[in-house]
Amino acid sequence: MTKKHQVLRQLDSVTDMAAECINYFVYHPSKDFTRKRKLDAKTFIKTTLAMQGNCLNKELADAFPKPSKRMTASAYEQQKSKVNPRLFKAILYEFNSTLKQPALYHGYRLLAIDGSDFALPYDKNSMFLCNIQTRKKPSDDNKLTTKGTCLIHANILYDIANCCYLDCLLQSRKSMDERSAAVHMLQNLRLQHRYIVLMDRGYESFNLFEHGNRLSNCNYVIRLRTQSKSAIREISALPDQECDLEMTFNITNSAKQKKLHPEYHKINAPNRRYKDKYSPKYRTAHWDFESFCPVHCRIVKLKINDPLLGKTKWEVLATNLSPSDFPLSEMRNLYHLR
Repeated sequence: MTKKHQVLRQLDSVTDMAAECINYFVYHPSKDFTRKRKLDAKTFIKTTLAMQGNCLNKELADAFPKPSKRMTASAYEQQKSKVNPRLFKAILYEFNSTLKQPALYHGYRLLAIDGSDFALPYDKNSMFLCNIQTRKKPSDDNKLTTKGTCLIHANILYDIANCCYLDCLLQSRKSMDERSAAVHMLQNLRLQHRYIVLMDRGYESFNLFEHGNRLSNCNYVIRLRTQSKSAIREISALPDQECDLEMTFNITNSAKQKKLHPEYHKINAPNRRYKDKYSPKYRTAHWDFESFCPVHCRIVKLKINDPLLGKTKWEVLATNLSPSDFPLSEMRNLYHLR
């Protein structure tokens, strides 16, 4: 049996189990999915999982080639309205638990976190409604118009070596927070192996570094900004040469500590005891640890050749991987795998 057939058999087993327990995932267990219909629980789940992004009528025509077996789009929507979305989250977690011998990278599960936007049909009452600025014509360089659209920001945790999704957290585009979503997904992750999670520059934060340092079996590799105003000052000061060194960043959310120690990094996070006394307009950062906390991490600066542009550039990575297990050459490989 090929690996593909084995995976499909595992998925069939999980969906069959979910269909048998459908009363735990519907809004009205006493009546939902109790009558015999063309679209029973098992057929509904497998039809939904097999959809590929076409219009609903096209998806149903592909799923049921025989017209006698096909149902209307309205019938499908009625069945879908009975099901709580956590059904598919349970299927995802249960399917991932069937992976007994996952592919490893140097003894680690190799993961990645990233986000992407998905458009929904326009609905003025939608919780995902946001305003974006667009130009009516390409020639109108300075004429921006505001347009309402519904966007979901999906934060996705992906297993690179095993080609499977481990978790997904949906947020509204206007109030998205990729860093807190990454922390949430890593805290909920239950793996038997050590793992390395790769993240891009948008995830750079001391709070995420410290969570990675404290979580069991967690190792991170995060790209850092080097030249912008938001770059960490110690990173901006690195020389233009490859280097591999340990750094400690002293983090505080106390203005008094910052005044006494100007070299500290102050996080604009209110003390929990006085949080209710701050104005609602007071902008805060996420900081889940002590008022003073030294954050340790390994900083690796690499010179990367870009064959498409014919140029070289400097990349800086923050990690808690050991230099003995992952020397400079291996860190370069991880950068290209991201």
